[in-house]
Amino acid sequence: MIDSATVDRIFNAADIVDVVSDYVTLKRRGVNYIGLCPFHNEKTPSFTVSPAKNICKCFGCGKGGNPVNFIMELENLSYYEALKFLAKKYNIEIQEKELTPEQIQQQNERESLIAVTEWAQKHFTDNLYNHIDGKSIGMSYFAHRGFREDIIKKFQLGYAIDKRDEYTQEALKKGFKLEYLEKTGLTIVKENNYLIDRFHGRAIFPIHSVSGKVIGFGGRAIKKDDQVKYQNSPESDIYHKSQIVYGIYFAKNAIIRERKCYIVEGYADVISMVQAGIENIVAPCGTALTVEQIRLLRRIIPSTDEDKSEENKNVTMLYDGDSAGIHAALKNGKLLLEEGLNVKVVVLPPEDDPDTFAQKNNAADVLKYLTENETDYILFKTKHFLEESRRDPIRKAQLIADIASTIAVIPNLIKRAVYIKECSKILETDESVLKNQMDNVRKTKLEREYEQLKKSNENPATINTASVDVPPPAPIEPQDDPSLSIPPVMPTLSPFYEEEKSIIFFLIRYGKMILCVVENEEEKEKKRLEEEEKLLDSEEDEEETPETVVSEKAMTVIDYISQSLETDKIEFETPVFKQILQEAKEQQKSNPSFQPDRYFSQHVNPEISKIATDLLSERYQISKIHNKMKKVEDDSERLLEFVPHVVMDLKFKIIEKKIKELMGELSVITNDMEAAMKIMADLKRYNNVKMILGKKIGEIVLTPNFRT
Repeated sequence: MIDSATVDRIFNAADIVDVVSDYVTLKRRGVNYIGLCPFHNEKTPSFTVSPAKNICKCFGCGKGGNPVNFIMELENLSYYEALKFLAKKYNIEIQEKELTPEQIQQQNERESLIAVTEWAQKHFTDNLYNHIDGKSIGMSYFAHRGFREDIIKKFQLGYAIDKRDEYTQEALKKGFKLEYLEKTGLTIVKENNYLIDRFHGRAIFPIHSVSGKVIGFGGRAIKKDDQVKYQNSPESDIYHKSQIVYGIYFAKNAIIRERKCYIVEGYADVISMVQAGIENIVAPCGTALTVEQIRLLRRIIPSTDEDKSEENKNVTMLYDGDSAGIHAALKNGKLLLEEGLNVKVVVLPPEDDPDTFAQKNNAADVLKYLTENETDYILFKTKHFLEESRRDPIRKAQLIADIASTIAVIPNLIKRAVYIKECSKILETDESVLKNQMDNVRKTKLEREYEQLKKSNENPATINTASVDVPPPAPIEPQDDPSLSIPPVMPTLSPFYEEEKSIIFFLIRYGKMILCVVENEEEKEKKRLEEEEKLLDSEEDEEETPETVVSEKAMTVIDYISQSLETDKIEFETPVFKQILQEAKEQQKSNPSFQPDRYFSQHVNPEISKIATDLLSERYQISKIHNKMKKVEDDSERLLEFVPHVVMDLKFKIIEKKIKELMGELSVITNDMEAAMKIMADLKRYNNVKMILGKKIGEIVLTPNFRT
C-alpha cells in the first residue's frame, strides 16, 4: 500500500489540465477548459476541466473526477495503479507498505498483465543488444530495413529468440504466472501443457497505450519460409486492437503541435516516416481502420480553426500507390469523413509504400512530396473514377450516386454544400442532382436509425438530427437511454435521496465556512455555576451580582447540519451520504487544515469522489459582460438562508412520509378504538410540525436547484 504522505504528494502534484491534456485537446473557455469527452463519442465538446477545483466532468455522459479518477477510468486501472501511474508521471518516489497475503491476492489482474507485457518488452529489447542471436539476426534485420539505432531504442524494438518456449520459460523463472502469459497472448498453451512462444524467431514491435504502457506486440517474420508475415497479440483485458493505433504514444505531441495526423498501414511505415522527420503519424494495429481508432485520433487532433474548435481537424491518409493502397484510402476516407474530420490523401508512386519511400528520400524531400501531393479526399475520389466512366453513362450515374452518398456522411452542412458545388463541376452535372441524391441518402439513413431505436426501445432523441436537412420523425415516449454510462438507479434510491443530496451539496462545497455565531453553551453554563458559587461564598448579601459575559462560538455549515439532524435524531438513509457526513464531522474535529471540497473530491472511495466531483462541477459560467454590469450573488453569500432550508426540506419530507404511514395504519383499523385514538393523536402532532415547517420553508425566498 502507498502511505498517506505519498498519496498527498501525488494529489498535490497532479494537475488536472496537464493529466487530461495527454488524452484530449483542450481549449480555454473562461476560467475552465473544454474538449471532446474521451469516454463517449461526441461532436460538440461537453467535457469540462476545472483547474481551480482540479477536477473534470463530462456533462454528456457524467464521467469525470479528480486526476486519479480520470486515469482509473480511462486507463482501466485500480486506485493504487492510478496513483503509481501519476507518481511516475511526476517523478514521485513511492514508499509502499508491505502488503498482507489477502491484499496480494486481491491485486488487480490488469496490473499483472501489464507487468508481464512490460517485462516481455524489456526481455525482447535485451535480446537485441546482448544475445548472440539477437545481435546477428534481429539487429541485422532492422539494419536491413534501414532503421537507425536511435529509432530502434525510441520504439523499444526487440527480438524473440527462435526457440519453442525460450521467453516463456524465462518468464516462469522470474515468477510470472503462466495464466497471465497465456492471457496476454505471449504464450500459447497446447494439449498436455505443451508451451509455445507466440513470437519466437520474430522481430518485435511493442504496441503502447496512449500513456506509454506496453499492452501488446506485433511480431514480424524474419525467415523467408514463414507463412505468416505478421503475428499480433490477441485481444486481452489490456489490449483491444480496434481501439488503439500503433505509434500514438510517440505521435500525440507532434499531432497537437502540427494540428494534423498522418495515417499509414503498417508498423514499419510509421517507424520509417518518423525517421524521415514525420512524427505525427500512426497506423492501425493489424486491422482495418475502425471507428474507435478514428474517435481516439479525433479527441487528440487540435482544430485548425480557433473559432470553431470541432470543425477543422485534419487527417491525411498516406497509402501505397498500387491499386490495393488506393482501395484502402477510398474505403477509410469515408469513415473519417463520417466522424467529422477534414480528410486528405497522398498517393505515393506505384512502386513505393511509405516505408520504402521514406528510406529512398531525405527528410526535406519527403515533407515536400507530402505537401505538394496532398489532395482532398472527395475530390480525389471523384477524379479517380471519372476517367473510366466518361464514355459509360451507367457507370457515370453510379459514380454520381456514390459521390452523393460520400458527401452525405459529412456532418457539417456548409461543407456538404461546398462539396456539392465542386463535385458537380467535375462531374459536369447539375448541383440539384447531387443534392437531391444526397438528401435521399441522409433521409434513408435517419429513418433506418430511427427504426433500429424503436426496435431496441431506445429514445430517438439521442439521434443527432441537427445536421440532417429533413424533418425528424415524431418522437416516441422518452425511455431511459442505455447508451449513457451511468445506468438509471432511481428505483433503488432512498425516498429522501434528493433532499439528502442537497444537504451534502452544501457540506462539500461550503462545509468549513462560518454559517452563524451562537452563544457558547458550555462556557455559558460554566460561568453560571462559577457566579452561583461566588454568591454563596460572599459575606455581603446585597453585593451587586456581576454581569456574566458569555462568549460566542462560530458555527460552521458542518456544525449546523450535524446538530440540526442530531437534535431530531435523523440519520441519512443513503449510506454514502451518511459516510460523507460522518467523515466531515471527524475531519473537522481532528484536522485543522481539513477542506471538504478537496478531501472528498480526492477520496479513496471512487463513489465518494465521483459524488463530490459532480457537486463541485458547474455546468454554466456567468459571462464577462454580466459580471461587469452587476454583482452576481453565489450560494456562499446566502448560506444562512439556503442551509437551514435544505435541512428543513428533508425534515418536511420525513414528516410527510410519516403522516402517510399513519394514515395507512388508520385505514386498516376496525374495532380497536384505543389504537385509532393514539394514531389520530400522532397524526395531529405530526401535522402541527408539518404546518410549522411548511410556514418556515414558505418564508424563505426561492432557492436554486441543487440537485446536480
